[in-house]
Amino acid sequence: MKPIRFGTDGIRGPAGEWPLTPEGARAIGGAVARWSGGPVVVGWDTRESSPALADSVLEGVAAAGGVGLRAGVLPTPALSCAVVGTGAAGVMITASHNLWADNGVKVVGRDGRKVFDPTPIEAAIGVPAKAGGRIAELADAAHAWRERLPRPDLRGRTILIDCAHGAATDHAPAFLESLGARVTRRGCTPDGRNINDGVGALHPPSEISENLAICLDGDGDRVTLVDSARGVLDGDDLLYFLADEGPVVGTVMTNGGLERALGPGRLVRAPVGDRFVAEAMGSSGAKIGGEPSGHLLFADGLPTSCGLYTALRALAVPWGDKFHRLPQVTRNVRATAVGAADEIARAERAGHRVIVRKSGTEPVVRVMVEGEDAARWADEIARAITL
Repeated sequence: MKPIRFGTDGIRGPAGEWPLTPEGARAIGGAVARWSGGPVVVGWDTRESSPALADSVLEGVAAAGGVGLRAGVLPTPALSCAVVGTGAAGVMITASHNLWADNGVKVVGRDGRKVFDPTPIEAAIGVPAKAGGRIAELADAAHAWRERLPRPDLRGRTILIDCAHGAATDHAPAFLESLGARVTRRGCTPDGRNINDGVGALHPPSEISENLAICLDGDGDRVTLVDSARGVLDGDDLLYFLADEGPVVGTVMTNGGLERALGPGRLVRAPVGDRFVAEAMGSSGAKIGGEPSGHLLFADGLPTSCGLYTALRALAVPWGDKFHRLPQVTRNVRATAVGAADEIARAERAGHRVIVRKSGTEPVVRVMVEGEDAARWADEIARAITL
């Protein structure tokens, strides 16, 4: 068996390629069952490949002597809430914001939080089978998640909900309607191959006739809002609106304008990724943290990032004006090595903030340049990387 290695957000890659195959998924399911020592809740998104991969994970759990609980199609944060207090771990079959041909595996522990140290799981892969396992259905797996969502009064509000043809399609619109909102649906007709395709958090509408658009990604853990008066609102905007007194955790990608708007010493920058945001929140005592992509964490919130939870928290507080952004340009380059050291140095000497990093979820190098001539320098660095 080829080695199976987890990346910064689990496993992600083309569906049908190792380890996102029936054999690989069974091995992962068995390893999670041995690692957790308890039941394993398995959920999935709407990709064509997701149900079969979920079945294979469940088969692996049972073959390892564990109890596999079939949760069905639901958002990652709903799976996260479903395991809390039950002694179960969780496996979510999703490639998040990627297109349909990719898929992936996210693992959450008994506390509902993503597993940031996968070493014990990797070590359990390939351990011999054990008798006594079984597979069962988990009824209404999204119940615990719904119970923890905020409930602002949305009567009289018109809201466009865009589920990216993904995992929140059967959940988010109904919940908003239960709060009194008049709901318009966008990206709510999954066919297995249209997830995140021109819709959702990465592709919000430029104009809306509703009061607000809530745009989720394929597994529902990130959000972009579109306000009829303020336009598109990303994770930085939401951090600004939701920040209370005290420190606020962002990442190296957080716009410098937010840092200025919050005031001296308040923004704590972490590396990109939920793990690092959560760690920085713990060490700094921050109540909120997040990324421009729309992944936000709350110290008093859900175990993992949830786009709908974030939107409902935002709807419960008054909003002021947007902060003044510094020019910032991002380029994604198909490459496996960073390079471009000379170009990066010249951009920094010209007064720009530059972040160049390999993606943890895709075979790309991400280039971010912030400053008055950001587009020029981002293009120059990107060209140097591709040479």
